[in-house]
Amino acid sequence: MSAKETSQRLIFKKTERLKSRKTIQSLFSQNQQIKIYPFKIVWETEPNNTCLILKMGVSATKRMFRLAVTRNFIKRRMRECLRLNKIVLTEKLSDKNINLSFMLVYIGNKIVPYDEFNTKINQILIRLSEKCNTL
Repeated sequence: MSAKETSQRLIFKKTERLKSRKTIQSLFSQNQQIKIYPFKIVWETEPNNTCLILKMGVSATKRMFRLAVTRNFIKRRMRECLRLNKIVLTEKLSDKNINLSFMLVYIGNKIVPYDEFNTKINQILIRLSEKCNTL
């Protein structure tokens, strides 16, 4: 593979995963959220002096989906759609020097088809990039 092909690969890197409990709690304590049914995205930005850094997390509520198998299926689908559509964020926010942390929460009560998953996540990421551009 050439250098150009490796830069275009769509990978959900370990460094892009949101794992810090303190960061997740601060995300939900602030009230910056966007809802496009069946998703809700909770986000925060911090200034950074080097480059754009993304941290992403996904969640499905236990209240709606009792079986862990179902929750894991939904989270796996959300991660895949984020992996494919994160280019929307990186293109629009490439000139910004910020730390962007967000958590994508599934708030629906039924599993929707993959096409709807993909389009809704794409819409919510576009809206998030617009909000971050106004900052």
